[in-house]
Amino acid sequence: MKKAIPIIITSITCMLVGCSTQRQVSQKVASSNEVVQEEEESGYAYKLSELHEINQNDLVSSDTSQFYDMEGNPINPGELSLKLYENYLIDDQQISLSEVICSPIQITANYKVLKDQYVEFANIASYSSVENDNIQMKNILQRIIGFNTILPISHNLSQIQFIPSSDIVITIYFYPICYKVETFYYKYENPSDTFYTLKGGHQVNGLFCDGIYEVRTVEDIQ
Repeated sequence: MKKAIPIIITSITCMLVGCSTQRQVSQKVASSNEVVQEEEESGYAYKLSELHEINQNDLVSSDTSQFYDMEGNPINPGELSLKLYENYLIDDQQISLSEVICSPIQITANYKVLKDQYVEFANIASYSSVENDNIQMKNILQRIIGFNTILPISHNLSQIQFIPSSDIVITIYFYPICYKVETFYYKYENPSDTFYTLKGGHQVNGLFCDGIYEVRTVEDIQ
């Protein structure tokens, strides 16, 4: 019988630009692959303005990169059905909404896992979030899609499980799915303004930033 090795993550490490609060995190190796991080300071938000839109077709599953939806189900990002150019006419403006995938946020540290060990991730509280720091058209957007100034990133990862065939290092990334908003004045064809705003994704335990997870692995050569 294979031993279950839980990866217990009680905090996260800020690895990208967009972190509004600097933190120090100490790490303890408890036994074999069980890793516990101790949090000394909690709470920070990644700025939406510092993320950028990426091409959905560039996200391809492979032996070293697996993608999951917010419920932990394996997915092929290229097959996601994202809304494109959903149009609204309000006063003298046409508003066009599209769902887009934004650049990834690293939400865990790098963890070493040994060959043939059953890996599962514990549910943890969410300490990070994405903040809309470029608020535009709030009153109008509230009428058609809702509006969120800040949304937490869910760290409900318990359904992500696998057994590696070699010693690996695991890192988990989160890709926010946001709305791209383009506004057109009635008399003109080209957009007068383009910006991004947060999109909520529901889970049983609340509303979070919509998005997908990537479990990225590299072979441990040490």
